[in-house]
Amino acid sequence: MSERMRVENGVEGLPKAHWEDLVHGHPELGFEVLKTIAHTATRPLHLQSFSLEDDSGLAAGAICEAVIAPGSRNRLDDLLFGRTARMAQSLGISSRPALLFMAPLGNGSSVIARRADGTEQRRLLHRLLDGIEDSAAARELGIAFIGVPEDAELLIETLRLRAYLESESWPTSRLDIEWSGFDAYVNHLRRRSKGAARTARNERDRNRRNGVTIRQLDNRTVDADAMYSLYCRHYRYKNGSDPIVGPQFFPRFLKAIGDDLLVFEANREGQRVGILGVVRSGSVGWVAWVGIEQRDRPNDFTYANLCFYHLADCAQTLGLRTLHYGNSALQAKRIRGCWVINNRLFYRPAGNLARVLLRPYLGIHRRWYRRKLR
Repeated sequence: MSERMRVENGVEGLPKAHWEDLVHGHPELGFEVLKTIAHTATRPLHLQSFSLEDDSGLAAGAICEAVIAPGSRNRLDDLLFGRTARMAQSLGISSRPALLFMAPLGNGSSVIARRADGTEQRRLLHRLLDGIEDSAAARELGIAFIGVPEDAELLIETLRLRAYLESESWPTSRLDIEWSGFDAYVNHLRRRSKGAARTARNERDRNRRNGVTIRQLDNRTVDADAMYSLYCRHYRYKNGSDPIVGPQFFPRFLKAIGDDLLVFEANREGQRVGILGVVRSGSVGWVAWVGIEQRDRPNDFTYANLCFYHLADCAQTLGLRTLHYGNSALQAKRIRGCWVINNRLFYRPAGNLARVLLRPYLGIHRRWYRRKLR
């Protein structure tokens, strides 16, 4: 069986149907997700795709951002240097130029191999990495795989065999749906913590007493501009900056993805006070976009009800067995039943000297990050 490696700027050259089969269960890597992000990004986003094809279609693939130009936003520098990243860059210390392999939104890995037995998956990963490393070497670029989850054992094993430097990356969180309905969810929480079960019940009751109702919207009725406005204001409030996607993101995405974008709205006394967008791929949902109205906001736990309790109540009805959340407020997510997933960074600088110099630093970085997450 012949195999071909394709390297392309952007993502539109990917064969849509084959790519969707490959990334099934990874909603943050869906074809329409990637394409719409690329088309509506508020900053230059130089995405590249690597795909290994054979006679059966796509055998493996990966998405990266090429961080090359001076002044480019560099998430690897953010991870390596934290709050001192800008100072390090001003001193000429940076991981740029490099190929950063991670989902454009979120903090997860962007490397996928076809479902197969362990031996075949290892071979496919090695072939894919051969192509990535050859391309990077020809352009004198570093390579970083960011957000590799601890349960991606074959990918971790393969990267270690290829002598990548290793450290910790931003953790993420996941809710495994093992119940049907809110009462069963509360019983699930009670097995982990009686206090968590009481909290969920009390916060839901308080939200309802304050007149908040939550419902799923028909995508044909979603006000995409209002959705973006609320999401954007919430993002600025939390992060002090604009999101990576611009105002045209939701109008385009709603048309492109259809019923696999689940939109939920919270209302209080006829006023929209919260919006949530969840991308579905198979039985996996990615809790991707949330907006909570900050003006005249009572302490009625709308965020917890919109993002956790309502989804916990209706997830199985929607065909969802797993919900992927982000990397903020991890303790609050634990209380509401999530598992925290530790993620890895694997990094190969472009030059041998940089590898030698960075090895002890990444050892320090790994120990610091582990203490930080305790």
